Amino acid sequence: MEVENLSLKEFCEKVAERKPTPGGGAVGSVVGALACALAEMVANFTRKKKGYEDVEPEMERIVEAMEEAREKLFSLAEKDMKAFEKVMKAYKGSREELQTALKEAASVPLDVIRVMRDLGHDLEKLAEFGNKNLASDTLNAMDLCRAVFLVEKVNVLVNLKNIEDEKFKNEMLEELEGQEKQIEGSYRRVREYLEGVVWNSK
Repeated sequence: MEVENLSLKEFCEKVAERKPTPGGGAVGSVVGALACALAEMVANFTRKKKGYEDVEPEMERIVEAMEEAREKLFSLAEKDMKAFEKVMKAYKGSREELQTALKEAASVPLDVIRVMRDLGHDLEKLAEFGNKNLASDTLNAMDLCRAVFLVEKVNVLVNLKNIEDEKFKNEMLEELEGQEKQIEGSYRRVREYLEGVVWNSK
């Protein structure tokens, strides 16, 4: 299934079917792509706009980065589905096959989280330097970014649960903790930048 070639309606219908894939991990990747699209829109409305000339190069970089991130997330949505199918198949095979499949299934959502970490950093730039007329879109993108992290965190943990390789598990958990700190930090800073711009908090 090539997720990027499906309409939103078709993708939702695929998710709704009585089939295990696409599931939460793939949905998280697609929502992540939408968050990147929002960030790209903000950057596009910032570049070539009077008063924002000094940040033009940074906005150009963000546009390119978001285009690449969206493509990567669509690819990860497909990898997530394939990884889950391998796990289901491996339950009928050897213990070694199952362990290998579980490691792959835990690794894919962590890849999504890495993309969300980078998105969070770019959203901080957009919150501080981007077009303030689109502040709500920047804030929306950060909310989605954090939500995708929470979705993918669950998918990492559920697969780690049955992995016997303690070194692998500990390394994954250590990275997960580090990524969470970065994303939560970005979430906090973006809100600090924009809450007063988007609405009157008093």
